[in-house]
Amino acid sequence: MTSSTPTQKSTQILLLGAGELGLALLPHLSSLPNTHVTIGVRFPQKYTHLATPTIDLTTIDLTSPSPTLVPVFAGYEILISATGFTSLPGSVTKLAHEVLEAGQSRQQQGEGGLWYFPWQWGVDYDVAGDGNGLMPLFGEQKHVRDLLRTEAERCGVKWTVVSTGMFMSFLFEPFWGIVDRSQGTNEGEEKKVVVRCLRDWSHRVTVTDVVDIGRVVQRILAGDVDAKNRVLYVASATISYGELADVVGRAGGCKVVRDAWSLYALEEELKRDPEDGIKKYRLVFAGEGVWWETQNTVNQELGMEMTDIGTCAKKVFGMQ
Repeated sequence: MTSSTPTQKSTQILLLGAGELGLALLPHLSSLPNTHVTIGVRFPQKYTHLATPTIDLTTIDLTSPSPTLVPVFAGYEILISATGFTSLPGSVTKLAHEVLEAGQSRQQQGEGGLWYFPWQWGVDYDVAGDGNGLMPLFGEQKHVRDLLRTEAERCGVKWTVVSTGMFMSFLFEPFWGIVDRSQGTNEGEEKKVVVRCLRDWSHRVTVTDVVDIGRVVQRILAGDVDAKNRVLYVASATISYGELADVVGRAGGCKVVRDAWSLYALEEELKRDPEDGIKKYRLVFAGEGVWWETQNTVNQELGMEMTDIGTCAKKVFGMQ
């Protein structure tokens, strides 16, 4: 008679979303040992190229009624939300309640707890709040934190918030307006870049490359850091706008023109166009809760080498 060793059951991860962050997380999640990742998206047929023996896809519409979604979520041990800010008002709260119900369901069925990473990959919502009424969604994110703090343990849910600041690529996006490469593009004109600050040149912002986020989350899931029911801070860099202007000058090899967007200027600009979401974001990022010291980050604790903002700038300028 021969005996066999039982096959260890794979850890089941549900990754909601396959955008910039979801795609950056995916290779780091799927490379964890004995792990299976399911990508939950509305139209999985658009993402069939992502499927592998350890990655599959499923149809999930987060606008579906909660009784439809809760049993689906209860089938996973880890749920990571990478849905982005395109969600409708109330949706992040709805999802949090559904995760709590899924955790209770798993408890009742004796299947163990559920580990939840909510969409909080951004500023410190405990500090920023709703941006003095400008960003109701930010206020809702603070509410989600409070909900998890008070209800998660009772429901068998462990949660981890990963605060990343601004995605590094966003800092160089033309629509954001901080690094403006549209100047001096006519023939015969001196090549120049306009760098703008939010509030003043000493004001700071924390930025994290999405690949770095994936690497850090992998280490968190591997158990390399205490993450239970905690807000963890991550940063590729924390930089003042004055320092950013210097970095851009070196990376682009061009003249840098500095243009300060003071709080007053940002407020007046928003008054002229009060429904402009980007102008609201700029004013919020001129406030508090948008940066933290790198020595207080998980990546620093783990001794991880992160993406240098100068390297990112060189890629933007085509120097690498």
